[in-house]
Amino acid sequence: MKKFASFDIAVNALFTHKTRTFLASLGILIGIASVVIMVAIGKGSQQEVMDVIAGMGENLVTINAGEMKRRGGRLRLSGNVTTLSPRDAKLIEDEIEEVELVAPFEEKRMNVKFDNNAAETSISGSTLDFPLIRGYRIEKGEMFTEKDLKTASRVAVIGKTVVKNVFGEEDPIGQVIKVHFIPFTIVGVFDAKGVDTNGLDQDDLILIPLSTLMRRIVNQTHVSRIFVKISAREKIFQGTEKIRELLRESHKLIDEREDDFTLISQLDMEEMKRETSELFTKLIVGVAAISLLVGGIGILAVMLISVKERTKEIGIRRAVGATRKDIIRQFLYESLIIGLLGGIFGILLGVGLTLGLTYYGNWNLLLDQDSIWTASWICAVIGVIFGVFPAIKASKLDPMEALTIE
Repeated sequence: MKKFASFDIAVNALFTHKTRTFLASLGILIGIASVVIMVAIGKGSQQEVMDVIAGMGENLVTINAGEMKRRGGRLRLSGNVTTLSPRDAKLIEDEIEEVELVAPFEEKRMNVKFDNNAAETSISGSTLDFPLIRGYRIEKGEMFTEKDLKTASRVAVIGKTVVKNVFGEEDPIGQVIKVHFIPFTIVGVFDAKGVDTNGLDQDDLILIPLSTLMRRIVNQTHVSRIFVKISAREKIFQGTEKIRELLRESHKLIDEREDDFTLISQLDMEEMKRETSELFTKLIVGVAAISLLVGGIGILAVMLISVKERTKEIGIRRAVGATRKDIIRQFLYESLIIGLLGGIFGILLGVGLTLGLTYYGNWNLLLDQDSIWTASWICAVIGVIFGVFPAIKASKLDPMEALTIE
C-alpha cells in the first residue's frame, strides 16, 4: 500500500505544479519528437535511394573498363579504359547461364544542334537490349532496329532533358539533329527516368546504334561499359562471380594480376547506399538526442528545486512513518512520470509532424515503429536516471531538521 501511497503523492505533487511539470517534460518532448522525425527522414531517404537503384534496372550488373573509384561522392573511372569490347559482351551472353540480357555501352559528351539551338548532352551508343536492361520505356515513336545496328544507321532515340533543351515545345519525332556535323533522324523519345544514384540525369542522353557511334563518332573498337541483366535476384552473386572469372580468362589475367575491369551489381549499390544512409541517420539522430540530454538535465534541476522547496513535507512524511525507500520511491515516481509525459506527447508530436509533412508537404518520410518503441523506453530511462540523485538526496534529509525549516 505504501507504494501506491507514494505514487498518489507523486501525482498530486506534479499536478499541483502544472507549469513546472510541463517545463520539465518539454525538453524530453522536443527530443523524442526530433528523434522520431529524424529517423523517419533517414528511412524515407533510404527507401528513395533504393527505389532509384531499382529504377536503374532490375537485377543489374554493370561492368566498367578499368578501376572505378569513389571521388567526391561519385564513382569515377581510373586506370586503363580500353579493356572491354563488344566481343566481351557477346562472350558473357553466350557463356553465363545466369545472364538474361547484355548490352555493351559507350558514351561521349558532345554538342548537338537543331536549327539555331545547341546543347551539350551525352551521345550514347548501345544495342536493342539497353532499354530493357536499364528500364527505359519509349513514350513516343519507336526504338531503332536490328537493321539500324547492322548498317550503322544515323537514327536516334532521345531523353526528356534533350527534348526540353534542344526542341522546347516542338515535336522531335522525324526532326534531324547534327552531332559532330553528322545528321541524325529522331525516331523515338524515352519516358522520363530522373537522376541515378550519383545524381546524374538519366534523361540527358541521345541513344544511337553502337555501331554508328563507334564507326562514325568516336572511331574506336572498345567500350567503357557493359550492362548485364541477371535472370533472378538470388543469382546475382553467382552470376557476377562467373562473369569475373570469364573476363579474367578472356583478358589473360593470370596469377595475382588485378582485374582490368570493375563489377558493380545491384546488391553492391544497395549495400553501399544503405551504409551511407544509415550513417547519415545515426548522425542526425545523435544530434537530435542531445536535446534528450538537455531534457534530462531539466528534470534533474526541477527535481532538486522540488526537494528543496518540499523539505518540510518530507520531514512530516518521515515523522509519520515513511521510510527512506518510500521517499526515494515518491521522487522517482515524479521524475518517471515527467519523462513519460514528455515521451508520450513527444511521440504524438513526432508522428503527427511526420504524417503531416508526408501528406501535405510532399516529403518522403517513413515512420519507423522501432524508433517509437525505443523512444518510449528512452524517456522512461531518462526519467529514472535523472531522478535518482534528487530522490536519494530527499531520503537523506533528517526528519527533525526538516520539520524545523520554514
